[in-house]
Amino acid sequence: MVLPNLRRSLARIYGPSAVTWWSWLITLPFALTVMSGQQYVTGGPAAVFAVAGLQHAILGVVLLVGVAVLRVVRGRGRAVAVLLIYVVVGAVRPLLFLEAGGLLGIPVEPGDLVGRIAINIVSLVVVLALIAVGVDLVREHRGVYRRLRAAQRASERDAARAGERLQALRSTAVDGVVAALEEAAHEAAAHPMQAPEAARLLRAVAQDVVRPASHRVFADGAPEPAQEPEPLGPREWSASVIGGMRAAPPIATALTFSLLVVPYGITLSGLGSLLAVAAGLLVLIAANAAAARLPLPRRAAARLTALMLVYVAAGILLSVVDTLVLRLLGIEPESVWFQAGMYPVIALGVAFVASLTVRLRRDQAELEHAVQVSVSTAARIRADYERERGALARLLHAGVQSELIAGALALTAAPSADPAKTAERIAEVVDRARTALRGAAGEPEPAEQVQALLDSWSSAIGLDVRVGKGAWDRLADPLRATAVADTISEGLANAVRHGNGAPVLLELRPGEPEGVRVVIVSGGSLGGRAIGDRSGIGLRQLSERGTVALRERSGRVELAVAIP
Repeated sequence: MVLPNLRRSLARIYGPSAVTWWSWLITLPFALTVMSGQQYVTGGPAAVFAVAGLQHAILGVVLLVGVAVLRVVRGRGRAVAVLLIYVVVGAVRPLLFLEAGGLLGIPVEPGDLVGRIAINIVSLVVVLALIAVGVDLVREHRGVYRRLRAAQRASERDAARAGERLQALRSTAVDGVVAALEEAAHEAAAHPMQAPEAARLLRAVAQDVVRPASHRVFADGAPEPAQEPEPLGPREWSASVIGGMRAAPPIATALTFSLLVVPYGITLSGLGSLLAVAAGLLVLIAANAAAARLPLPRRAAARLTALMLVYVAAGILLSVVDTLVLRLLGIEPESVWFQAGMYPVIALGVAFVASLTVRLRRDQAELEHAVQVSVSTAARIRADYERERGALARLLHAGVQSELIAGALALTAAPSADPAKTAERIAEVVDRARTALRGAAGEPEPAEQVQALLDSWSSAIGLDVRVGKGAWDRLADPLRATAVADTISEGLANAVRHGNGAPVLLELRPGEPEGVRVVIVSGGSLGGRAIGDRSGIGLRQLSERGTVALRERSGRVELAVAIP
């Protein structure tokens, strides 16, 4: 598991986020402070900021050239191209510092130019690679989080709307009609009437109450248009990610920072600094291991502050140890305390990347499951609604209305002179109609359940559903319909999880000999996924019910399941 994760992290370095404007923006604070080379500038802080600012502006142009190069480099050569760009950026940085001083007329000393170039190459390669991984993770996680949260919220809204419509349906079509029927029975009992008048009363209820109610129920079958999903704000995403941050991996973080300071230490203090670096490495591993065991606050701001304070303390401890070791070696420390400010930033960067890597995998799994559950719930409520709507519409139109008209005709055909008898006959008609309306609706047909599931997914995501001729009739088999529903849920959940947000195409086609073929086409890429992967347990379960094919074509992923 570690090697695949490592390979994916390395692939992010030379991926689409290898060089972005974040590469320039994130390194700007360092370029103007600890990485500025202020000791080589003659003049005050204003001169340092002027030279460092112009140098970083020119470096931005170099990065833009790198972006242009990467647009035409593909395949295996891209990794080499990215590494060369990082090396070139690091190598030219001290030279640009000298050039910026010359352009501004500010005296700048070259110092140990070879050592400075080595320091900048190592520093920029590590920092730019870390930025590339972080930016790529942020982009992927924001896309996953936005799509899945939008789908989840849409499904929740769909379930709420269906529930509200179901309650409204019962209130208007059942409670309202029953109330009108009971009022008619009460009127016949309270006010003695002859058969013709009683017949007119039943016809009036059938015409003025039951018939309009049945028409309203029939007309209420059209699905409501899907609402636009609420945009995902940066505050919500940031609070979610930072609130789940963990301490940085102890050994990896210590090694990364030690690698950064090796050329810096050799340049300033000679080979003796390697002993100080080794001692600092042990200190950082111990400090990071202790930090990993500390309980962190749940709130995002407090959690970030706690991590920052822990790493500031580690940076101060590192600077103290390095100072003591160098003095024991007879070397006067020079600029060692920059580590106290630099280390917290690097450690937080590593912690962010490591935490987001774990969070990405967890959110993909957890939110995918949440979407499936919410869509299934919405589909069940929708199916309940459609089942009850259909049953009530038929009952009102062909049952209750017919019962009332038949009762009216019976009163007309065989009138009774006794008003009490007439009232009893009306009460019998009303009682039968009321019992029918209060009765439970039957179980939905398998095909209706699949239709409800498709309607719920259509409310959650951009979905284009195409049903081939004859495919719908083959869903009458409950086992086949269940397999089709499971395929739809798993396939669309994967399309949301791994897709790029583009509309999804779903086709139901007749299969051989009497089965159904489900094809789901979504944007994105497989990213090394296969049916047998441990991460694809759902697809492997589907393969137990039919023949599963998963392939990538022209930037689109196609899942085809043939269900017998």
